[in-house]
Amino acid sequence: MIDKGYIQNWGLSGVYYEDGEKLEQDPKTGLYYRPSCGELFVIKEQSQYKHLDFEGKTVMDVGANIGSFVHLAKSNGAKAIFAYEPMPSTWRILVVNNESEPHVPVTSENVALVGGEEQTVEFFLSKKYPSCHTTVPVRGRECITVDARNFWEALHDNRPDVLKIDIEGGEYDFIFKEPMPSFVGQVAMELHMKNKKQIELAKQVVELFSDWHCQKPFKFNWHVTTIVAHRNKPSELGSMKDHLRRVGGM
Repeated sequence: MIDKGYIQNWGLSGVYYEDGEKLEQDPKTGLYYRPSCGELFVIKEQSQYKHLDFEGKTVMDVGANIGSFVHLAKSNGAKAIFAYEPMPSTWRILVVNNESEPHVPVTSENVALVGGEEQTVEFFLSKKYPSCHTTVPVRGRECITVDARNFWEALHDNRPDVLKIDIEGGEYDFIFKEPMPSFVGQVAMELHMKNKKQIELAKQVVELFSDWHCQKPFKFNWHVTTIVAHRNKPSELGSMKDHLRRVGGM
């Protein structure tokens, strides 16, 4: 499959089309989104990251989608943002949303971040929701080839204070390969658990941050959970290890 879409602005300020579909604008955030793709839900679910401290911080967003998390970081005082989104059509909307809020510098790349050194990777497409596209092979899905970059290389280049990852299971390809550098002080990560193997991998990811402070409850009885951890900011939930024990993960 070759991506042939492109963003159009038909000479009308604030009117955009992505591959023929008119983009709507969320009145609360000002973000453009595709009504048919469930992207308004993605915009609204950003409240799960409310415990992150963005003020004066450098932020790295892996799986940036249309820029909802980027907007959250901008709105809460981030000083610089690095965003990565592999899907060309989704990345184009991310660019439009970035341009509509130029007051914070955002560097966005149309690439997938991976654990190896490959320059391209297969990207498996959800039939309905672009936010569910993944680098993890899924039987029966159409796939495209997208550009790729090593996650750890990008991390060390950007040196973010805040790291967010939401890539539909692709997190397991790289997260175990190196220890998290000391310059990263906050991590938010969506962990995907579509089978027993991924459930165990999700628990192992939490263990990587066992001594960090847990800022958001998580659990392993659903196909996805989100962890939010601070390296130094205490929480009433205790450490990640404490909460992992409470939910039966250890």
